[in-house]
Amino acid sequence: MPSQDARCRQSHFRPVLAVSTLVCGCSGLIATALAQTQTQAQKPDDSLQEVVVTGSRLIRTDLTAPSPTTVVSAEDIKLSGNVTLDKTLNEFPQLATGNASSVNNGGGSGILTANLRGLSTNNQAVRTLTLVNGRRFIPADQYGNVDLASIPDALIKRVDIITGGASAVYGSDAIAGAVNFVLDDHFSGLQATAQYGINSHGDGSQRKYDITFGSNMDGNKGNVVGSFSYTQENSFTQADRDFSAIPLADNSKHTGFVYSGSGNIPGTRVPLSATQLAGLEDLVPTTDPSCTSVTGVRFLAGGAATPYCQPEDTYNYAGFNLLQRPLERVNVTFLAHYDIVDHVTAFGEAYFVDSKNNYVLAPDSFTPVTPGAPSSTLLVPNYAGNPILSAATRQFLVDNANVFDPKGTGTASIVGGGRRADELGPREAFFQRISYNVTGGLRGDFDLIGQNWKWEVFGQYMYNRTNTSNINFVNQTRLSLALDAVTNSAGQVVCRVQISGCAPTSLFGSGSISAAAAQFMTPERDSHDEFFRHVAGGSVSGTLFNLPAGPVALALGTEYRKDTYTNDVSPFDLAGEYGAASNAALSGGFSVKEAFMETRLPILSDLPFVKTLAVEAAARYSDYTTVGNVFTWKAGGEYAPVEWLRFRGAFNRAVRAPNVGELYSAQTQGFTGGTDPCSVTAGSRSDALKALCVAQGVPASDINTFTQATLGLTQQSGGNPNLQAEKSNTYTIGAVISPPWVQHFNLTVDYFKVNVHGAITSINAQQTLNDCYTNLIPDSPTCLAVHRLPSNGQIDFVNTALANIGFLQVSGVDTQADYKLALPSLLELGGHAANLSLQATASWLFNRTTQSFAGAAPQDCAGFYGAGCSSGTGGFITPDFKVNMSAAYQSGLLSWRLVGRMIGGLDVYPGTAAFVKHVPPVWYVDTTFGVDLGEHVNLFAGIDNLANKQPPILGTTFVGDANVDVSLYDVQGRRYFAGVTLKL
Repeated sequence: MPSQDARCRQSHFRPVLAVSTLVCGCSGLIATALAQTQTQAQKPDDSLQEVVVTGSRLIRTDLTAPSPTTVVSAEDIKLSGNVTLDKTLNEFPQLATGNASSVNNGGGSGILTANLRGLSTNNQAVRTLTLVNGRRFIPADQYGNVDLASIPDALIKRVDIITGGASAVYGSDAIAGAVNFVLDDHFSGLQATAQYGINSHGDGSQRKYDITFGSNMDGNKGNVVGSFSYTQENSFTQADRDFSAIPLADNSKHTGFVYSGSGNIPGTRVPLSATQLAGLEDLVPTTDPSCTSVTGVRFLAGGAATPYCQPEDTYNYAGFNLLQRPLERVNVTFLAHYDIVDHVTAFGEAYFVDSKNNYVLAPDSFTPVTPGAPSSTLLVPNYAGNPILSAATRQFLVDNANVFDPKGTGTASIVGGGRRADELGPREAFFQRISYNVTGGLRGDFDLIGQNWKWEVFGQYMYNRTNTSNINFVNQTRLSLALDAVTNSAGQVVCRVQISGCAPTSLFGSGSISAAAAQFMTPERDSHDEFFRHVAGGSVSGTLFNLPAGPVALALGTEYRKDTYTNDVSPFDLAGEYGAASNAALSGGFSVKEAFMETRLPILSDLPFVKTLAVEAAARYSDYTTVGNVFTWKAGGEYAPVEWLRFRGAFNRAVRAPNVGELYSAQTQGFTGGTDPCSVTAGSRSDALKALCVAQGVPASDINTFTQATLGLTQQSGGNPNLQAEKSNTYTIGAVISPPWVQHFNLTVDYFKVNVHGAITSINAQQTLNDCYTNLIPDSPTCLAVHRLPSNGQIDFVNTALANIGFLQVSGVDTQADYKLALPSLLELGGHAANLSLQATASWLFNRTTQSFAGAAPQDCAGFYGAGCSSGTGGFITPDFKVNMSAAYQSGLLSWRLVGRMIGGLDVYPGTAAFVKHVPPVWYVDTTFGVDLGEHVNLFAGIDNLANKQPPILGTTFVGDANVDVSLYDVQGRRYFAGVTLKL
């Protein structure tokens, strides 16, 4: 494997190689960019219309802008065969993976998100701004995420992907850039589309039905458009695919994979040392000849104990865990505008979304504990005569009292046990998201000093409610009640505390939880949250005056936004009955007032070696009720020495204000392992360290003998109302090339670099302490997070709430190319002209570096997995190279497109032991056919993942339960789709 330095050198060479490949091999492209640059150089054309492009509020007479923008057309979305937008968008190199419909464990409420450059982390820090018609859209959770399933895809005219910070133009959250969904608000007629798809395994079927109607009004003075869409996507499990049917992990020498299920098993597993195992009595011998290693005991039906074999006796959860979450969605949308008088148009937009999805996990598993007992310990009182225990279990505990009750107290201690409550059935969480969005306003134009200006005022009301229902989750408080059993006067085994229909149960032995106990322990757990957003704004744009080089454009505006969020949890959660997994109520909000401006100043034009020279600037002043005043700005320019070559560049200072969840999530405390560096048991302590300990509250008279009184630490985590806005600097510089000697060919190359300072993140208690007592800065965030008791200097708690302590950086090169040529008559159908369009887009990440806090070592995860570069809840790996290419043929009534998309190779993070050290690039090939049957009927059909390419297996250690990164690679396999569109 190349060294880290070698990889760094390669990172500067491979983008050049990618560009060369795109230029020299354009005539052989066979896969998809599914897009073409919106910022390509244009030939002179008197018919060019004035437009406002995404990433700018200026009126332009061309499609050039300093910020690179990729366009996805409505046809691209339709011919992808996907029924959710996340799958289509995530195929673009500029977007990294995030929550998708294939993310089950860790996928939360099923919000499908866009994640430019991989800068949005944990689906909580939203650094990609999602817009519809250039305005903010319905937020789906406390973090402000927009669910892509709520966007009316049947009305999409195009999707603009602008990379680079855009806070000066759009405000907070646009650190990585923005994705703008532009809808068709001039539709006239009736169009209906029906589509069905299924994969080669016969599961995961998809259905989508769209009806769109529109009409011009009163002599084209206005238009109204309505759209209804219904989508259904069915699920399948990990057991339905060979690569995820069996949990795998590295063997001890990292030379291969071995079966590795969950240690929480039916009947309960109890870990024991070799010495303890050697002296056990009353143990049923194992009959498994393949037993690799005995690491404890497990309890069989009836409560008898037998050796626990690792890994043979671990639990395979694949038959329950979903690999594809189900979705049922209804979208209803209305768009309208009407010229009420000359130069004044009223417009309105209304959106309704009812989206349902759910996840399924294997039956609940837990470590049985007794409240107040030592960590991970279940106390079994009166085990010799406990009526809830089976006779076999009682006898086993009595015969091995030296292990479970060495002091002879009559109470057995079961430490570190693992129980899979398979009697309860799988855990399921159901989510229904109901959203409304109403926008209304006026727009028009006026003449001022010989120039025409355009203006707009608007208001928005948005509402989202998510209803959540959880079933078969164990209520820890009720479990404790059920375990505390006595014999009543009638000789019946009952709960000591008779409440809420308590039914006693034992955890020892498979099938030991009765139906009555299961019902008692798993009450339905319902909650709901609501998000309200109010927005009002206005803007004006036009030409100040004309210079010899062209018009000086100006845009001014103001905006007000108020976000309010509440989360009402179940009464069981409010009472903390699910232990550390209990949800907390949340309520909070903020408002912001903003003013912005943008201008473009042409300096020179139509001179030798200066076809165009212009500069642009934008600025936004924001006043938040939470973080106060922030200022963002942008400066950019373009230089075209000749008509066919244009250079562009920009610098953006962007911000991200903390969202409601980051600000107001409830503070909770929990016990965790850790060592106080002020304690004499922590090792060598310098005089400077001891001085800091005294300054924090350790009595000076005790510092030389000060000893930590507890075995661990209390850690306080949650939101932080004192958070400040993140700040980022984004640099882009590139070129747009349209050589006249190659007609209809365009190429763009752009370098980008994004630095995020003061990123909102959290670290654990021990990391906090280590940083504080290594750097010894009393007023540093980590030292201020240490709270000691004033009486004795012991640590009261360590505040690990979110803080502005992180750093993020990404850099790389984007390149796009498109080429269109006429084909010879031999390839024409029915005498109709034949054309071939070739497109490609590629992105190479030089680095994607994160640093949790100032004292931590930075980690570059571009192209790596493992060691923090991939998670155990889905993967979320960021490749360092992705490319999409396509070839589209059109002649008369027939169209055919061949698409290819490549995910670059991956390496295990340096220093990480792993069986799979390298993953080669993965190619997917798709194809689509379309036939027009007259003017009113279009048939289309396609095959995605034509070669049935399977995802690379990395094992559960690196990418979670499914053995593969379900967010990055295709988990469905080959799939077929077909549909029909009727137009009237």
